[in-house]
Amino acid sequence: MANISLKDHASEMFGPLTFQYSHTLESAKTRCLLCEEVFDLGLSVRSFLKHIFEAHNIVIDDVQNIEKLPEYISYWRDRFRTTPLEAIIPSLNMDCTGYKYFLLSALLKEDKKLRHKLKLEHVLNVQEFERNDKHFIKPCLFCRLEFEGTRHGYLEHISMVHNILLGNPQNLVYIEELVEKLDKQMKDLKCIYCEKTFPDRTILKEHMRKKLHKRINPSTTDYDKYYIVNYLEPDKTWRDIEKEDDRYAVPAGVEPNADEEYSDWCEQDDFITCLFCQVKDRNIYVLCIHMDGDHDFDFLEQTENLDFYQKIKLVNYIRKQVHNNKCVFCDLPCGDSKSLQKHFLEEKHCRVPDLKVFDQPEFFFPTYENDAFLYYVEDLETF
Repeated sequence: MANISLKDHASEMFGPLTFQYSHTLESAKTRCLLCEEVFDLGLSVRSFLKHIFEAHNIVIDDVQNIEKLPEYISYWRDRFRTTPLEAIIPSLNMDCTGYKYFLLSALLKEDKKLRHKLKLEHVLNVQEFERNDKHFIKPCLFCRLEFEGTRHGYLEHISMVHNILLGNPQNLVYIEELVEKLDKQMKDLKCIYCEKTFPDRTILKEHMRKKLHKRINPSTTDYDKYYIVNYLEPDKTWRDIEKEDDRYAVPAGVEPNADEEYSDWCEQDDFITCLFCQVKDRNIYVLCIHMDGDHDFDFLEQTENLDFYQKIKLVNYIRKQVHNNKCVFCDLPCGDSKSLQKHFLEEKHCRVPDLKVFDQPEFFFPTYENDAFLYYVEDLETF
């Protein structure tokens, strides 16, 4: 059992217990961890904490962040009935007072596991409520619609009508809080993706449209709270889980981006394939975000001076060049797709060449049959 020496002002550390408890608890009659005294946590968590501190020398660390606190207390009460307190909880040796205190915290493996379990259960309950509640009323972030219905219906509206991509609704939680956070950011004239500030709302909306910034930046942690995936494992976000996920690892002996792999790029008609690699998605806007992020190719920006038919020709030209493993900008033959991708990256040649290069009659015709990208060129013009 660990002994921790706290020499200066130790009594001040434990005594006041003046923090604000952030969660709203319904009236819950809860017995003390070690005695029969009963407390209503819905009325006063502080009186309970003061009691266990003064009567039993027990401190609960970070209690304001424990979900389903009555269940947490009930669990430890049952444990202490069968196992002595000293055998479970590390003691804190207070040199200045001579007293020993017992700290319940996530440093204890059993406690950490319990806190995570209760947190996940709480978040899933919130998500279930949000999925079924049909009395959600909220003004749209982008138009004058006063939406009434379900939260998922609201997300569908801003996605389908305004192309706002917040992710799969099945992965979202605390949706109303998320919408309010985005609303505040836009009222402050800040882009929800890059967080740059603009002089007025019209310029902000135009920036978000042209830069495909109608989404949440995955590199920021400010929005992790709103995604269920971040609650699945203790102390792990989706970024940590993704690093450990080897489902998409290339098998030994198989060369990435091999020519034969590219041949099935249009294997399903509802998938759209990136202009420069094999990445596919059913959403053209998600795919454009990929091309901007991974290939530094902003389709809207780089084609803004082209008319509709020139854009069609450009897409067909790029398809032909990539199929033949030739650079779309400098026409350099690269031998295989791996070398081509390396060339694109090193030379930053995912760019639109001179108009005369692709504005040719032959590129009126699709390079690939059923190229889904071509179906969305007109939609991108109005995005």
